[in-house]
Amino acid sequence: MKWFLPLVLLLALGARAGDQPASSWDVDDRPVPVQVGPGVLFRGSPFQPMVDDAVRAIRAKADRSTGNYAQILDSGDDALLARIHLIRNATKSICIQTFIWTNDEVGRFVMYELIQAAQRGVQVRIIADHFVSDKDPNVVAFLATVHPNLQIKHYRPAADRIKPSKLRVMGNLILGFRGFNQRMHNKILLVDDVAVIAGGRNIENTYYTRSTEMNFRDRDVLVIGPAAADVRASFNEFWTCRHVEPSHELLDVAKVIEEGTFTRYVTRADFAFSELCGREDLGANDLSLIQRTFADHLVRAKRLEFIADKPGKNRALWLRGGGQITQRLAEVIEDAHSEIIAQSPYFVLGTPSRKFFTELRKAKPELRIVVSSNSFGSTDNTMAYSANYRLRSVYIESLKLETYEYKPQPGELYTVFPAFDEFSRRAQARLASGEQERSPFLCIHAKSAVVDGKIAYIGSYNLDPRSANLNTEIGFLIDDPAIAQQLRATILGDCQPENSWVIAKRQMPLSTDKLNGLVEGFMQLTPVDLWPIRNTSSFELRPGKTAVPTDDPDFYQNYEDVGSFPGAPSALTSKEITTRLFKALGPLAVSVL
Repeated sequence: MKWFLPLVLLLALGARAGDQPASSWDVDDRPVPVQVGPGVLFRGSPFQPMVDDAVRAIRAKADRSTGNYAQILDSGDDALLARIHLIRNATKSICIQTFIWTNDEVGRFVMYELIQAAQRGVQVRIIADHFVSDKDPNVVAFLATVHPNLQIKHYRPAADRIKPSKLRVMGNLILGFRGFNQRMHNKILLVDDVAVIAGGRNIENTYYTRSTEMNFRDRDVLVIGPAAADVRASFNEFWTCRHVEPSHELLDVAKVIEEGTFTRYVTRADFAFSELCGREDLGANDLSLIQRTFADHLVRAKRLEFIADKPGKNRALWLRGGGQITQRLAEVIEDAHSEIIAQSPYFVLGTPSRKFFTELRKAKPELRIVVSSNSFGSTDNTMAYSANYRLRSVYIESLKLETYEYKPQPGELYTVFPAFDEFSRRAQARLASGEQERSPFLCIHAKSAVVDGKIAYIGSYNLDPRSANLNTEIGFLIDDPAIAQQLRATILGDCQPENSWVIAKRQMPLSTDKLNGLVEGFMQLTPVDLWPIRNTSSFELRPGKTAVPTDDPDFYQNYEDVGSFPGAPSALTSKEITTRLFKALGPLAVSVL
């Protein structure tokens, strides 16, 4: 998660608005399909047959875990296209939860479409986490008054303001440390209570491969069916919880609304999204394209379950306590018989998680556990990578995990990022002017897992202590071999030598690895870890050699040790210094990630 990326909710830039805040609605706990019959929702859309099935199931109060259609959305382009098509076909309600919303082309495009939906009578509700929110009261004042059918709430705003002073933020942190750190990391788009997209993507260019620098290798799942009613129930619980506050009730925003001096946006041109979103703008109304891209690939899942944390996560002291989604995922993993294939941008196992996997390894020594994550060169979170770097020897030597770290420009680059050349050209001017430091690259942001090749998880949950204990998370558990096998193949594809470095035990002379391992183990118990040598390193397949497992006798002949930080400049960089510094902080760094 990108803790320092601004969430700019000024994106609303839309229809003419008055100076009064949007009116409050009574939240109807009944799902929309209860109020309508088949043939009313998504009329004319290729999704209509699946939606009609969902309406019938919800009206009949059928088992919500069955009768659901699902499709994995790996492509950033397709993920945006699906969102716009759903929004344009909404007739009753749209519910959105997001951790980040940024004022860029994608952000403005989505907000423009939401305002259009509100103007045609759709009730639009948005909950955005406040931690990385834009701090401009004028912008939020505009959003609070843009249209009566559009309401925005903020999760845990500091000091009841959109832009609190540093002193107020510090006081908020000191007086409520855990509450200040506990965030809403949910990412869902729910339309008419029958169609939902959930997963890892926030609303920003980087999540849809439209950035001149970092672009995410991310993943969502599109679900149409009765399980969407469970998503609505979870959303309503957040909407009415004490941790969220409407925009117009924030003290500084209310003052700006009263003064009436904030900027309003009127025309479509104000949104300035067409240059990067023109394909999706046109394609969302192309029914044959929607049919080919989505409807033809939806799978009727054998069983599907929406899982979500409660607002606030838990009431445990300090930074622990777990949550409902942590417990449910642990139950699924404990039942694994042959393998667990997981992908997460951050791979940091806190003490409880290490204990969990240690016991799992003892109980099931033959269980294969594969983890795909970011490398030093691809990560967007240096602190998280530093904690991973510190714990890698435990993962490899003690827990026997197969660990792969994604390359910033993998062999599959053009598959994930078809417009790479275009954005490389765009980057040249920004590089020359110092506006950015790197050419376009990929960073894993997908949060997924497959158990025994038949149960898939796709959601917002990272393999780190924040997701385990602090941030609220969501996701879908899908018990279906076709979907699970597709996800498994994709993650293992990301682990291939052309796409990732493999992490393995470093070769050391005279068995000094044993002594080094003892020192590493001792340093794990201390609050500060100053030992500079790790027992593990990154390895790359040599040209012309065959890929083999790390325990194969030919591994060191076939692979080359490329060091702890492959892809980094030969000189010591500030990023490498930061990584080593955070690594030295040891357990403290792991706890507060």
